Amino acid sequence: MSQSGPFYLRWRPAGTAAPELERFDDLDAALDAVEARWASLREQAPQILDGRKVLILSTAELQGEFDAAPEA
Repeated sequence: MSQSGPFYLRWRPAGTAAPELERFDDLDAALDAVEARWASLREQAPQILDGRKVLILSTAELQGEFDAAPEA
């Protein structure tokens, strides 16, 4: 998977029909944003998309990463 951007974070805020979309220059920035806002995003079907807006990380994959217990 290429890390050259742009990448998009897509989520569906409660009570809205259309998803929100936020652009990032690289994958690390998109993942950092998800991690920082995970408490609010986790119930809003977050997804990471590539520059063509093709899904690269699904909600389930993000949940597996950010809901996982911290390593000791």
